[in-house]
Amino acid sequence: MRLQDCHNFSDFRELARRRVPRAIFDYIDGGADDEVSKRRNAAAIEDCDLVPNILRGVKDIDLSVTVMGQKLALPVYCSPTALQRVFHHDGERASAAAAANLARCLASPR
Repeated sequence: MRLQDCHNFSDFRELARRRVPRAIFDYIDGGADDEVSKRRNAAAIEDCDLVPNILRGVKDIDLSVTVMGQKLALPVYCSPTALQRVFHHDGERASAAAAANLARCLASPR
């Protein structure tokens, strides 16, 4: 399985399961305590249907949201987690650099 073969959440999960060392995959894939939040999040994703032709003809797209009084161009957060160095040798610095890169991409005119 390759990245271009991934078309949904389950495909990406399966690709990760095959490529990431088992202990690391289990840590990422697992949930805390009784995994209630994990099950609810998975159910919420399953309830969403994206039908591409619905967005046909949309001229201006605004994905921004306001969170705690601050307007964000795109509702994406990088939450701090433990053991980020397990996933990348630069750990939190790599996550911060990726977030900064995304912010620059979103801020640049198209």
